Amino acid sequence: MKALHFALALPLLAASLSVDAAPRLAGVKQESGVDTYSSTLNHHTLKNLRYPRRAQQRGWEGEVVLKVLVNKSGEVQDIQVLEESSYSSLNREALRSVERANPYPQIPANLGVDNFTFTVPIRFSIGG
Repeated sequence: MKALHFALALPLLAASLSVDAAPRLAGVKQESGVDTYSSTLNHHTLKNLRYPRRAQQRGWEGEVVLKVLVNKSGEVQDIQVLEESSYSSLNREALRSVERANPYPQIPANLGVDNFTFTVPIRFSIGG
């Protein structure tokens, strides 16, 4: 059986560091509150992603880029497709993953905003 991979296009280092670990690494730029929250939202989306069975069986791969607006409580207010894959089933699943992830974690008070927009690139990939 082939391995299935879902990936978010996040910088590897930023995705692998905790906020607490970042200050101990010399020469590594700390994530801002906005970057940390965006990363949290991207990971939350990924946890709700499912590879469509038909796409998997046919070996379809692709990337979908979404722009998502959440309110202070983390409820999705708007979803825009910035880039589609070549396969409608992958495009639909990317949108469904955001719908399943709703509500998202609420906006941290230290960001001082009532709405937050983030971009989530979702890559569907079969194999290693």
